[in-house]
Amino acid sequence: MAIWKRIRPYLSGIVRLFHISYIEAKSEHKGTYLGILWVPLSTLIFTAMLALVFRHSDTVPLADFFLYVLIGYVFWGFIASSITGSLDVIQGRLEFAIHNNLSLAGLFGKLLIDRLFVFFINLIPFLALLIVLRPGLLGMQVLLFIPFLVLAVLTSLGAAYLVNTMTIFFPDLKAMFRVGTRFMFFASPVFWSAAATGTGLRVMLVQYNPAAYYLSLPRQVFGIEPLDANTWLTATIISAIVCMTGYLAYHHSQGFVRNLK
Repeated sequence: MAIWKRIRPYLSGIVRLFHISYIEAKSEHKGTYLGILWVPLSTLIFTAMLALVFRHSDTVPLADFFLYVLIGYVFWGFIASSITGSLDVIQGRLEFAIHNNLSLAGLFGKLLIDRLFVFFINLIPFLALLIVLRPGLLGMQVLLFIPFLVLAVLTSLGAAYLVNTMTIFFPDLKAMFRVGTRFMFFASPVFWSAAATGTGLRVMLVQYNPAAYYLSLPRQVFGIEPLDANTWLTATIISAIVCMTGYLAYHHSQGFVRNLK
């Protein structure tokens, strides 16, 4: 009972932030018949096109490749928004934070909830299609969704603050991060797989591209790729470095931000 009393305020705060994210997303699609359903629908349309156009080989069933691309694209959206959505949070969201009585950490937490909200909305049709098309892929490995989500959340927070801190000191980095994120979309295994070639540039991109390890995690969780302990270990090490660096940056720079309670 005592534990519940301690965690209840945090859970209530998270639920409140998710509700705010829902209201904001709903207002963005105000005046449309489908409303917020346009978020997963646009994802499905785009990934279907990617799967049809960039399918590597007839030896890979279209349904399998579509699921591979869909979960990759859904999680890539979370990765990309962690970067491009954090370029000027401190510089441009102070009024919002003050109006809603948010601290600096609370402001970044709110934007994290926004990213998670979109991720979960897009995850729902993926799970529905997975159950319909390949129900046999679901197994005990789905329990890894919790550690995967923890890694994703912590890394997103750390990366978001680091990116924003860098753009404060070097404003030109905003454009570089935007261009770099678009470049990384094509350089990461979102709609292609190194397994299709076995050698060459794609294998190198998978080995030396940090995003490739994170993209592999949800695919392993839902049985689209086989479990690989090395991938989880590498992603955990990268997350630890990003989180520690982000914490140090926050500890030494939070005084730069004024008028936040």
